[in-house]
Amino acid sequence: MNILDAIQNRQSIRSFKNKEVPIEIIENILNISRFAPSGGNTQPWKIYVLNQDIMKKLELSVISNLDNGISEKSNFNIYPQPMPDHLKNRVKDCGKLMYEALDIGKEDIEGRLNQLKRNFSFFGAPVGMLVTVEKEVDLNGWGHVGHFIQNICLSSMEYGLGTCLQESWSMYPETAQKILDFSESEVLWCGIALGYPDHDHPINNYRTSREDLHTFTTFL
Repeated sequence: MNILDAIQNRQSIRSFKNKEVPIEIIENILNISRFAPSGGNTQPWKIYVLNQDIMKKLELSVISNLDNGISEKSNFNIYPQPMPDHLKNRVKDCGKLMYEALDIGKEDIEGRLNQLKRNFSFFGAPVGMLVTVEKEVDLNGWGHVGHFIQNICLSSMEYGLGTCLQESWSMYPETAQKILDFSESEVLWCGIALGYPDHDHPINNYRTSREDLHTFTTFL
């Protein structure tokens, strides 16, 4: 796939076909993604490709926490606190499109909670991954890991695959650390759902907008 087409057509996939992804393809995607740029070639990322048993164990543990009102302290704020109005409006518009696609009304609290829970089954994807960042790196290091993650999203499309980045996993870092046994020097950033998109599902058939070039660019 042309890289420009991949950038423009990439979207968050939240429904997947029941089709296994060969391990060779996963390895190819991660192998090419490691060529992401990072300051001083620090490469401050780690990624955990989960087998089905671990995916299910994570799902059951987090859902149990949610159902019992158990929360954990995230290592970062997913959104700014407080959030500026222009960012808040974008988040609201994004959520509105998703819930409209699913026909989940604003007052349907149970429906919205069930959709939140689907994050922790990786939206039914056959492949789930968790990305961590070395705790010692500063804010610029997180940007470097973002380059790596973007490479995963774009290179996946070459194989007809789709992805969804899931910062919701950062809500339960202690549970993830306990099950995966990763080092305490690592910060859980996000999950990545990977699989073959179900293009017939309505949740995969809406697109969020992007700001016009001239709203964020200054030519001097």
